[in-house]
Amino acid sequence: MRIYISGQITGIPVAEYTEKFSRAEAELKAKGYDVVNPLRNGLPSGTRWQEQMKTDIRLLLDCQAIYLLANWEKSIGATLEREIAKGLGLIIEYEKPPKHRDIKAAILTAMGVNFKSIAEDSRNRWHVYARMIYAHHCKKRGEHTQGIAEETSHDQSTICYYLRNYDAEYKFNREFRKAAEKVATLLSEKLSNPTDVLK
Repeated sequence: MRIYISGQITGIPVAEYTEKFSRAEAELKAKGYDVVNPLRNGLPSGTRWQEQMKTDIRLLLDCQAIYLLANWEKSIGATLEREIAKGLGLIIEYEKPPKHRDIKAAILTAMGVNFKSIAEDSRNRWHVYARMIYAHHCKKRGEHTQGIAEETSHDQSTICYYLRNYDAEYKFNREFRKAAEKVATLLSEKLSNPTDVLK
């Protein structure tokens, strides 16, 4: 089976993403897959992102499956590739199965903040609120602070700060409380529970 590797490239050092893609390629080949590594698409480095994506999507179209690296949710390109693969009915494999997709979907629906924005260092008030709400709901499910920190690309002390301050924000900040209540309502009604968690 031919499988396409997808993951974050923009925003991380070349050596880091090259190592991740190469490691995944070697592991998948060892399992018997015919692997398509988009880093070997033949385009010179420095090619515009749009041109890279056009070439990579053509490569994806010739595959029966997509393999998403652990950081795929932080990448616009990988998210787009996943949606294309999903729409075409390709098999979707994960290096690390996504967690808490219902929380992410509820935050996106209620607040208009996607997970990429939660994982960035933006000081935008709405993004900070979304991070705080995400950390709160993950912790309620028994997720360790370190796990939340790793998933959101923030340090553990930042996550601890969000968790410590959630109740005060909820009590005294009307805007935050309204957003938190919308997210909680969506989660309690299961309106945001995706059916594709492990596809």
